[in-house]
Amino acid sequence: MVKIDQTRTEQEWIRKIRLGDGAAFEQLFRSYCQPLVRFARRYVGDTSIAEDLVQDLFLAVWSNRPRLDPEMNIRTYLYAAARNRALKHLRHVEVERRSAADVEQALPRQKTPAEEWQGKELADGVAEAIAALPERTRIVFSMNRFDRLTYAEIAEIQGVSIKTVETQMGRALKFLRHRLSHFL
Repeated sequence: MVKIDQTRTEQEWIRKIRLGDGAAFEQLFRSYCQPLVRFARRYVGDTSIAEDLVQDLFLAVWSNRPRLDPEMNIRTYLYAAARNRALKHLRHVEVERRSAADVEQALPRQKTPAEEWQGKELADGVAEAIAALPERTRIVFSMNRFDRLTYAEIAEIQGVSIKTVETQMGRALKFLRHRLSHFL
């Protein structure tokens, strides 16, 4: 019932935003800005870049407000648009990386053994285990557990079947249970 009420509220926001209602836009922004920043950060790995991408996304929503469809699922649209912007940013970064002359000299920083053994608290262990998931599995897991998206919404955003999302979630949970068994 809450999901239906939320959908109706969001549809009403879109109707008002189409008419230039700044207060409705602010409600939409406040509801989705921070979750979208966290979502985009999982792709780009940097909070300030993720914030910029989400800010640009909301600017585009406002600029194109007359074309918004009140019947669309705005949540799915915003997450898909954030994903697309993050992927576009990553492609741009990759092009820059390839063109840099000194890229061969840059070596990733290796953790010292002391750093590896420090901070073995549960939160660190969970974060490391999630980070160790394959990228696609990690993103699907994060969208479900942290952004609270349904399997259907994840499937639509990622452009895959619901069965693929179920499989990825099963793999993630199995991996995490195994990886974190020493904490139990």
